[in-house]
Amino acid sequence: MSEQESNQLKPPAGQPPAPEPPGGEDPGTQALSEALRSSFFIIQIIMVLLVVVFLGSGFFTVKEQNRAIKLRMGRPVGGEGEGVLILPGAHFAFPRPIDEVTNIPFSSSQRADSTVGWYQTAAERAANAPEPAYAASLDPASSASYLLTADTNIIHLAAFVTYRITRPVLFYFNFADAPSFNTNDLNNALLFAASRFNVDDILSVQPAAFREAVEVRMRALAEQQGLGITVDRVDCQPSPPRALLPDFNKVIQASAEHDTTLSQADIYRSQTLGNARGEKESRLRTAEADKARAVGLIGAEATNFSRLLGYYERNPALVSSLLQADTLNRVWANAQSKVVLPDPSGRSQMRYHLGEPLPPLTLSTNQPTP
Repeated sequence: MSEQESNQLKPPAGQPPAPEPPGGEDPGTQALSEALRSSFFIIQIIMVLLVVVFLGSGFFTVKEQNRAIKLRMGRPVGGEGEGVLILPGAHFAFPRPIDEVTNIPFSSSQRADSTVGWYQTAAERAANAPEPAYAASLDPASSASYLLTADTNIIHLAAFVTYRITRPVLFYFNFADAPSFNTNDLNNALLFAASRFNVDDILSVQPAAFREAVEVRMRALAEQQGLGITVDRVDCQPSPPRALLPDFNKVIQASAEHDTTLSQADIYRSQTLGNARGEKESRLRTAEADKARAVGLIGAEATNFSRLLGYYERNPALVSSLLQADTLNRVWANAQSKVVLPDPSGRSQMRYHLGEPLPPLTLSTNQPTP
């Protein structure tokens, strides 16, 4: 190469040399790069799908007969009262380990049956199973189907309690089997109340007071144990021992007849006293009316007498005649006819004829003149 050609190839003074054109890439490196780009794209799609699946797994549905409690980081969402319960329907919760949803069976009113004091189980009573045969006496060593009363009698008692779960967190998370606690508390309340009432009080005299005593004891135990329930009502079904049922029925019948007789006596007494009071008031009113009328007549007679007294003192005969005439007019006011006859003695007198009318008088010309 000549010196002139070499000078043409040299860059001008003060300028950096031009970069050399890149050489050709290795085919293996290029294939690896394309594979990595495709893998990164697929991984991105998979990650997006995993996020969607992760978030979508948080949707859950609560069935109609159930409720749900949502725990977030182990704490119930909504407190501890009834507001913690999630109602039926579709809901959302963050997947584990953020949120955890517990489904629980639920009804507005729960029930627990007693397991002591009766000769049948709750399931047998619900199925109306036939009653088992009974012996002439109870064996305390083998039978727990009775309760002792305060007067050392025995009695059968079946009971059930209806309650509401007002603190679900306590009820479902503090106890492994909370319903069994309710059953045990009911049994305890029956034994406690029966030991403080006589058998007649439980059967017929004070059944409402006995039921109230069982309720009070049941509420106290539930509050003491923190079951998270509210007791609504306790219903009891007492029964005397079946071997003595006829005798108890006679006593109950005699007591009912006694009460019926007393009730009838009270009704008769009330009716009799009412009639006597009415008759008394009627007679008093009649007597008051008669007294007022008699006093009025006497007053009128006294006034009339006082008025005639002066006339009588001046002319007694005239007043007597006028009074006699007035009296006769009033006495014989309904007479059909009145005839005045001359007085043979020559004194002028007034005469009244009673009875049938007299025939007309006729004068005969043939009669001799007296």
